[in-house]
Amino acid sequence: MAAGTSCLASSPRLTTLAASSRRPGWHPRRPAVHRCAAAVDGRKTTVQSKAGDALEVCRVVNGMWQVSGASWGLAQPAAAVDAMLRYADGGLTTFDMADICKEFRLL
Repeated sequence: MAAGTSCLASSPRLTTLAASSRRPGWHPRRPAVHRCAAAVDGRKTTVQSKAGDALEVCRVVNGMWQVSGASWGLAQPAAAVDAMLRYADGGLTTFDMADICKEFRLL
């Protein structure tokens, strides 16, 4: 792994079929390991601003549809919080939850 990158040690390995992996010898059944947090200029976050309001977010955003409730199967709040804390401990601190995920907005 390149210098300045880190992955979550306590969470399941995140994988992706990275476009950079599509070269001779690349096989779609062997996904590349995703760099969970890559430091850019020594920072693992980026500052986004709109209308003068700045928000610092992690460069990797965690989609939280998995814990949205009955529409995706039985979700357990304690397990969802535990998963979110493991991601945060690994440096992934930005979570995205759509407004339709009403049951878990308070996590």
